[in-house]
Amino acid sequence: MWSKAEMVGQGSNRLVRVLPTEARLLWFIGFVGVLAVGLAIAMQRQVNWPPFLGGYAATLGLAAIGAYVRQAKTAPRVALALIGTAIFTGFTAVSSLFIFVLFPLPNPLIDPLLIQVDAVLGYHWPSAVALLARYPAFAAVLGYIYHSSLAQILLTIVLLAALSRDLVLHRFLVVGIITLIFAVAIWWIIPSVGPSAFQSIPEADRLATGLYFNPAYGAHLKNLAEIGPRRISPEVITGVVAFPSYHMIMALMVVWFLRGTFAFLPAAAINTAMIPATLTHGGHHLVDLFGGLAVFVLSVWIANRLIRPPQGAQGTSRKSSARA
Repeated sequence: MWSKAEMVGQGSNRLVRVLPTEARLLWFIGFVGVLAVGLAIAMQRQVNWPPFLGGYAATLGLAAIGAYVRQAKTAPRVALALIGTAIFTGFTAVSSLFIFVLFPLPNPLIDPLLIQVDAVLGYHWPSAVALLARYPAFAAVLGYIYHSSLAQILLTIVLLAALSRDLVLHRFLVVGIITLIFAVAIWWIIPSVGPSAFQSIPEADRLATGLYFNPAYGAHLKNLAEIGPRRISPEVITGVVAFPSYHMIMALMVVWFLRGTFAFLPAAAINTAMIPATLTHGGHHLVDLFGGLAVFVLSVWIANRLIRPPQGAQGTSRKSSARA
């Protein structure tokens, strides 16, 4: 188990210093990165290597700057934010390459089944879009909210670091990694790409709502799943995991880990709106959101057992543990 006592560490004369939990996560990211590169080479994938390798180097550089700031400049909050950001962006980068190396997928898409499940639950994507098209101003707001997920994650990292909530921040990062692993594993076994690849909407409704997904893009997602990209490059990488919804997972992460801070209520309001934003965007079925919720709950349970508060100190650690 990873205790907070382990994470605090002792003073050192080293030029840089990372906390044990940060080191474990950075080593894990490095392992996944090497695995992704090895798979790409072994499977003879055509990859535009410079942008990916540059991203890996940027992650290491950001983590090194954070470690230097902690040791030489005695700025632990800044260090927490820099290294936390490096961990999140680094794992996002290596997992993106890993996901696209997996194409084409070994199993058929299950979207027709998910559409049937949605129908049983009373949800129909074209009807939801048609309703949203009556309120274009609201649709525009939902569009901004939908695209705010990554920014919210980064702001949460910065805020938790600024509040010196290292235990909560490390659990937040671990949950982000575990949920993405679960989401990709589930999606690879039972893949789906969302309703836009299987259901059509009137062009007038699409334009009125400002939806990014259209029939051509849906066909592109199906082609990726069934054939794969000719060349893996950052410009062709896009969100492809539908079930479980990682947008739902990110929204839950932000709200859950901001409990007890001044940002909780705004985060809760914004991410409540993330539900219709995610549904109407075209990349997710209704059942995807329930899948995201299940993955999130399981991942929080695991993270809480991997990273525990100190055994001896009761006051502060209990508060931090309760908030996570």
